[in-house]
Amino acid sequence: MSETKHVFNPDKFSGHSRILSGENFEGPEVQESSKIPSCGIIIPVYNEGQVIAETIERIKRVIHDITDWKFEIICVNDGSSDNTANVLSLVPDIQVLTHKVNRGYGAALRTGLNNCEHEWVFIVDADATYPIEDLAVLLEEVKKGADMVVGARQGIGITLSPFRRFARWVLRKMAYIVTGVMVPDLNSGMRVFRRRLYREFKGLLPMGFSFTTTLTMAALYMNYQTKYIPINYAQRAGHSNIRPVKDFFAFIMLIVRIASYFEPLRFFLPLAFLFMALGFLKALRDFLLLGAIGGLAVTIFLVGVEVFVAGILADVIVRRSMSSNEGAGDRYGR
Repeated sequence: MSETKHVFNPDKFSGHSRILSGENFEGPEVQESSKIPSCGIIIPVYNEGQVIAETIERIKRVIHDITDWKFEIICVNDGSSDNTANVLSLVPDIQVLTHKVNRGYGAALRTGLNNCEHEWVFIVDADATYPIEDLAVLLEEVKKGADMVVGARQGIGITLSPFRRFARWVLRKMAYIVTGVMVPDLNSGMRVFRRRLYREFKGLLPMGFSFTTTLTMAALYMNYQTKYIPINYAQRAGHSNIRPVKDFFAFIMLIVRIASYFEPLRFFLPLAFLFMALGFLKALRDFLLLGAIGGLAVTIFLVGVEVFVAGILADVIVRRSMSSNEGAGDRYGR
């Protein structure tokens, strides 16, 4: 099977399919210097046979009217068990990459990004919930200098359940502590960004749904210019693969991990001071009531000291790592 790449042109298309099984497949390096900017459109697909053809047709209509960009449509079939593979095989003028088994949302995006040759990337879900027609609006912000433009969801597709609203508020507050930005939508699945963001943060990006959350927080923390554009989010077709409670706690652990990676002192110091304060209060109580300081008080206080030291060491390691990577960032044009 030939493996020709194609760049979208309204007058001429060519497409192909490939099956991937390796975890770390790397495609060719991006060509960032071009007179006409180019954008790879990556669509992760898992059991979306009912709507994927319509989604692709909508994308084709939209990019047909955007004449000052070049586009390529890349669909990643993430081990679908329905008729998704058959539907994609009948759609012309796209590149199809296939996982033999379901590996996750983030893994599908990584495969698409590894096989994308363009400086810019547009990702969007296949479930017909996002207003693809707003792509031109996102690209206008790119022209103004943004490194990433995110569609901030609003509308009837946003759940109004009290738990999800509370969970979203908690996650936004935690993200604010880390990045200093009150993010309107942490994990929107519709965004345009420079592909070099993926290269820079690849080691952090997970295989699951938290891919976009990680990318958002990493870009904000590293001072990439990120814009948010309100978009109308529709009700999805079919069944959602997101598990609210489990994914909520996974997102919390993710934010803690990112905080400890970029700003370890913001995570370790409050924890250290909490243990030391509890140890001190327990020691004070023991001394006032018993005339001696108990072993538990000393243990709790020493745990706080150890956490403090761990935070300092982690901060030193992070600072040295970032300093050593500055040269690589300059090579990417930062």
